Order: sequence, then structure tokens, then C-alpha cells
Amino acid sequence: MTNYELEKLTKGIAAEIIRTVKEDERILDELFPPRTMDVKEASKFLCVPVGTLYGWSSQIPHFKVGKRLVFTDRELIRFLKRKQKEGKA
Repeated sequence: MTNYELEKLTKGIAAEIIRTVKEDERILDELFPPRTMDVKEASKFLCVPVGTLYGWSSQIPHFKVGKRLVFTDRELIRFLKRKQKEGKA
């Protein structure tokens, strides 16, 4: 197999993987589990003060462990994308 053929095959496989993941995002979660973060980690991830994150918490999907809020990196990224579309990031 030539380098050209190998490159063409690799690009085709990559395109198929991307198409599949776009159709069913759960596949991405199975391959690469979301990273969970507490409030301090999430505020650093978003580069905002903890107080700002608490203010936004009603808009960001999260869950509680005891009294602690826990966020996933994917939900934080989705939130940022929504804020950018709204022109408020």
C-alpha cells in the first residue's frame, strides 16, 4: 500500500468516525468519559470567579454530590458555546 493510499484510507476512517459521533454523542462519552469537576475546578476551567460560576449554575447542567455541585467538561463547553452565540461570553 502506498503512502497516498494509506493517507486516503486514514482520512476516510476519520471522516466516518466523526460522522458517527455527530449522529450519536453517547459514543463519544463511551470512548472518552467526561471529566467531572467541582466548583473550584470548573471556575478555573472557565476562567471565571467561583461566585460567577455559582450565578451561572442554574444555566449549566450539573449534579450534586452531597452539597457539592459537580460539572462535566462537556457541559461547561456547551454552556460557553451557547453564551458565545448569545453574544454574552
